[in-house]
Amino acid sequence: MRTTRLIWSVTACVAISAGIGGAATGAAVMDPPRFVLAQAEKTTGHGEGVVRAIDADERRLMITHGPVAGPLEMSPMTMAFHVAPKVDLSSLSKGMKIKFTISRDAKGLYIIEDVQPQTP
Repeated sequence: MRTTRLIWSVTACVAISAGIGGAATGAAVMDPPRFVLAQAEKTTGHGEGVVRAIDADERRLMITHGPVAGPLEMSPMTMAFHVAPKVDLSSLSKGMKIKFTISRDAKGLYIIEDVQPQTP
């Protein structure tokens, strides 16, 4: 949420600056400045869910999960996620209850970083 507000704030400032600067100098603005927002810290979230499917070849898990807490907020849903290489998929099975940590990679894709099977 914080990142979304920052993007809108930067966009609004650029639009206002371009409009004011263009009007003041009489020059047309050809290309507005482009900003690259660096992520200072890795955005992660924590959730609980149930494994619905495992694709070991593609390193993906289908999980039905509740709300994901933390900076990476997510509503409850069923979704397939990529899984980090360090996660041992052989310890998981369909129908297993899990706790997991999720993050976003450089492309914006969700990645399961850690999975902890829950005992019944």
